[in-house]
Order: sequence, then C-alpha cells, then structure tokens
Amino acid sequence: MVNALIHDHAPTVERLPRALMIGAKKLHRGRVEKCHIPTDPYLISGELGVRRMNEHCVELEPFGNSVRNVYASGIGRTIVMMCGLSFVGLSIVSEPLSWRLAIIPMSLSFVAVALSALLYLCTRRLFSKFRGGFIRIHRGTRKLYFVTPRDERLLTLDWDELQALAGYIPIIGAAGYTSRYPLYLIAVDGTQSPPKEICVSCGNLGWRDDGDSAQQLWDYLQTFMEHGPNNLPKPPPIPARLSRKQTFLRFYRDWAEKFRRDLATPQGKRWAMLLIPAKILALICIVFPDSLAEFIEYNVPYTSFPKEIDELCGFADPLPPITRACT
Repeated sequence: MVNALIHDHAPTVERLPRALMIGAKKLHRGRVEKCHIPTDPYLISGELGVRRMNEHCVELEPFGNSVRNVYASGIGRTIVMMCGLSFVGLSIVSEPLSWRLAIIPMSLSFVAVALSALLYLCTRRLFSKFRGGFIRIHRGTRKLYFVTPRDERLLTLDWDELQALAGYIPIIGAAGYTSRYPLYLIAVDGTQSPPKEICVSCGNLGWRDDGDSAQQLWDYLQTFMEHGPNNLPKPPPIPARLSRKQTFLRFYRDWAEKFRRDLATPQGKRWAMLLIPAKILALICIVFPDSLAEFIEYNVPYTSFPKEIDELCGFADPLPPITRACT
C-alpha cells in the first residue's frame, strides 16, 4: 500500500530560484491591447525582439544573445573610454607634453583593452562555442522551442502552460545604475527528472521601461497565437549574410540613414542643436562598439534547431549549418 502511494505520487517540481522573481510583474492572459503594439517594423524587431514570422511560427531573439554581445562590444567600449580618459588627462596636465608622459595613458589603455579581450575570451569559453540561439513559438503545435547554447539541448514547452512575467534585471556598471525588463516565459519541463521549472527570457529592449515592452511583446504573441499574423506588423526581412567588412560597415550605414531620417522630421529640425551632438555621441559610444563586436564574432555561429523543427516551422536557416547532437 505504501509503495503504491509512493509510486502514484507526482514527482516534486524543481522550482526556479526566488531571486529571479524579485521585482518581476505578472502579465495576464486574454487581455490584449493591440493599440499599444508598435506599428513600425523596425520597432517590432528592435524593441520587441521579433526576428521573423510566417503563417505558423514566430521567431524571437532571447535576452541571452544581447548579454553575450555585451562582452564582445565591451572591447570597443573600453577603447572609447580609455581614449576619452587619456585625452582628458593629457589636456589638464600642466607639464610640457613629452613622449614619456604620453606613453603612460597609452600603456594603461593597452592593459585595459587586453583585460576586456581576456574577459571576452573567458565568457566565450564559459558560454560555449555558440553566440546564442533563438526562440520559436508554433501556432499549430502550440509549443515553444529553444535550443540552449551551452549544452545544445532542445527545450519544448507548452504555450498554454506558459506564465508570462515582466522580469526585472538591475544593472550596475561604470556608467551608473540602469535596469532591463525582459519578458519571462516560464513553464515546467517534464522531460527532465525531476521535472524542472524553466524560464526562457526574451530579447525585448526593456530598458528602464517598467515592463512596457514586455507587455507589448506578450500581447503581440497572444494575438499571433489566437488570430495569426495577418493583422500584426511584421519585422523587416533578415538581411543576407554579408562579408566581414560589410558587416562591420553596416552599422554605420544604418546610423547615417536613421540620422538623415530623424533630422528631416519637424521635431528633428527643431532640436537639431541637441540631436546632432547626441547622434555623434551614439556613433562613438554605441555604433563603434557594436560594429566591432560583429566584426569579432563574425564566424561565431548560433545554435541550430533540429531539421524536423526547421521543417515544422518553415524557416530555412540563413546562417551556416552547425553539426550538433539532437536530444
């Protein structure tokens, strides 16, 4: 009798750490505010992290991709920061400038850049050989699919069992305090023993927005699952794979195009005296580090889905195929 009770007892689910839920806000199902969803395709891609979609499936950027990119772009940010500090330091020195004095900030800059490169290599080894992966949600199967970059395991979670939260991630760095609010999709993975609660973190921008982009992405996904993609704004097409040089320069072309577009608006013309310095600062502090990161990680691949998932979702992988063990 005792053995029968033990046998019939449901296995205990291993829950996520409570620290992950600190500051998170629960998002409810059913209530969709479509008017709050951005209509600009580039906002759908940039702010919500929707990568591509078709009649049956939507593919999302996960939060982990942006985290991994931070360490690569950190090399460029270190170069910018050390150049700025060196310029400020040399400009306030009262002594006559000599090569002995100039070599000090140059040496410190070299050490800082070398340390940031070492940190990138360490995290690359920690996070495995992959740059990241993507999230797919299928309308027909009502499943979420994700291949973990570290152990290349295929996660399959039920859409109807997902709990949505606007997560809270405080970020403290040299520039001060900021925060991110990614969309958390949480469900139990019953294929593991014991069953484990899994959190798939989406790549919506969520920068100091108090969870607004997480709510918008959740509404976007609910609308897609219930009504399909016809009434939803679609992300722009994924550009064809470019050469390493073209990939590096693409960020500057995008910056220049957006600069011209913003400056041509009535608001842009009105605030041109502030807009132009802000755009130049963004070029130095954001565009250059991000383009350098893409240059460094050009040949670092993403994880690939099993062939049957690719066929089910109707997505052809535009990146070079990766041989991996299916689980």
